[in-house]
Amino acid sequence: MRRLLVVGLTLLAILLINAMPVNLTEQTGRTIVIAVDLAHGERDRYLGYIQGNITSVTIDGVTYPIQWINITPGMSITSELLANVDILLIGQPTVSFTPEEMDAIKNWLLSGDKVLYIAGDSDYGGGPASIDAVNTLLEYLGSKLRLEHAGVYTYVNDTYTYKGVDYPTAAAAYYRVIAFVEPDNVPELYTSMVEEDITKPIIMHGPTCVIWVDETGTYRDPVNETYPELIRLVWYRRAYIGDNNPPAPYLYDPLIYGEGTRESFVAYAAEYYASRNTMIVVAGESLYGDYEPAWSSYYYGVELDGPKFVTNLVKWWVKIITRSVLRLTDPEGDDKGPGTLMYPTNPVFVPGAFDIVKFQVLEDDNFIYLRTTVKDYGGNPWNGPNGFSLQLIHVYILTTATTLPVNETAPGLNVRVYPGWHYLAVAAPGWGGVPWPDGEAGALYASNGTLITGEGDLFDVYYAGDNSIDIKISKTLLVDVENLENWMFAVAVTSYDGYGPMKVRPIVAGDPTEWNLGGGDAIAIAKGVQPLVVDFLAPTAEDQYQALSSYNPETGVLAYIFAMSKIGPVTPTPTPTPTPPPEIRIELIAGIVVAAIVIIAIIILATRRRK
Repeated sequence: MRRLLVVGLTLLAILLINAMPVNLTEQTGRTIVIAVDLAHGERDRYLGYIQGNITSVTIDGVTYPIQWINITPGMSITSELLANVDILLIGQPTVSFTPEEMDAIKNWLLSGDKVLYIAGDSDYGGGPASIDAVNTLLEYLGSKLRLEHAGVYTYVNDTYTYKGVDYPTAAAAYYRVIAFVEPDNVPELYTSMVEEDITKPIIMHGPTCVIWVDETGTYRDPVNETYPELIRLVWYRRAYIGDNNPPAPYLYDPLIYGEGTRESFVAYAAEYYASRNTMIVVAGESLYGDYEPAWSSYYYGVELDGPKFVTNLVKWWVKIITRSVLRLTDPEGDDKGPGTLMYPTNPVFVPGAFDIVKFQVLEDDNFIYLRTTVKDYGGNPWNGPNGFSLQLIHVYILTTATTLPVNETAPGLNVRVYPGWHYLAVAAPGWGGVPWPDGEAGALYASNGTLITGEGDLFDVYYAGDNSIDIKISKTLLVDVENLENWMFAVAVTSYDGYGPMKVRPIVAGDPTEWNLGGGDAIAIAKGVQPLVVDFLAPTAEDQYQALSSYNPETGVLAYIFAMSKIGPVTPTPTPTPTPPPEIRIELIAGIVVAAIVIIAIIILATRRRK
């Protein structure tokens, strides 16, 4: 009896343990690989502390393990080495990168969802070699960011009020510069993460500062002149410029910015490439390997938040590179509709303006971002309030919800959408603020035709830089967002025309005109089945041409566009011709029946004889 009682209590305990609530919010994300360059003259001071303390980061309840890789002296940076790397740290190189290494880094960045951190030095001592190595690489990568050929210094007895506390601007020497973490506010790029829980400054020992260069080769001051991709992160305050070795500073003339002045300069800056979800971060001194790196928590009597700052940077970078839910490419040069369309002849319609090259779905805590990248968005010739003028973009969204009605029409585009959609998000130039198609601003529609919202706090359309146009949608407007990675998207681009039906530019047969696309099918135009899509997201040009040529003027059947997901396209499957059942002859049936009767009779006779 006692044994039975013990067994019963044990079973009861197991049931209770299994019934206890489990915390399902903690998840393990993919491993993030960070490579650290030590092969170009960089030192490894404090690197062991950094790698030993940052073994994982937790963001929004997801823990991402960190794998560190050191690129040691004698190794080269190759495409094979970078194949699985997410973040590359280059801290104060003194040896130039070879053309092959620069090419490997560039191709790695172009693959998307990457972060490159690169730091230099002042122009004191051997610093010019570091400045040259950094700037040469940045120029090769196409970045506008540069390091100034100078030193930044400040005053031993001066202070700056940071987070409500007066901090010295130097740690007991003019070259031990104290810097302040004060990032630009860019909510969609989570810049607040950089200063999260930081109450103290960081050290920049013998640094230079960050400047930038425009398309004409003119150096620009990031303190007063910015550009869309620029994010300023860390600042020197009440500082001045020193010139130690030739050449002279590129931008900050010491006669104007030298000792005796008290100016602000940028210590850390980032450049974000929307079309690739890639970031380059440039610093005037390194977070590892410097004489006294940014990791430092105390230096010459000044308390610092270096470890927290470096940890925040890593968390921020992981947040950036993991925000991509979906990333799909489209062939270049297929902006021809069914294969025949030609752009209008007016020079405002630059080649590639309607040529999709990439589509991405990104998210943060509150919004999803539908990012369409074209080959050349053509500037903003007519000053569209949303930053573009030429494109009209439709994104058809099919969620995994089974309770929503499905719509297969494509308003204004004269095609069908396969396998249908639950939401339609439209990006338009934005004049007047009235939602498309009645007005010229962006709009979000439900599949039953109801306007969910126009542009505002919960829904926005804007040029995101790097030939990319974003549609930003609050998650509160959508259902099934927890399954976002399994959604399907059909993306179509056409030419915006404020005077055309449904704001779509007409297509004519034969040659294009100044304001109309050419190359249409005369019969299809006459019968009302000419597709008005210039390009849509498809794996190959042939897939697109075939889909947009599938109309039938005689029956009135429209061509189609199809949706894409992370597993590929979702295209209509032709209905198979039924295979007729095999013909069974009556003679065969009769033979089978007779044989069965004979067998039964034999069995009966045999049974009687036994009796």
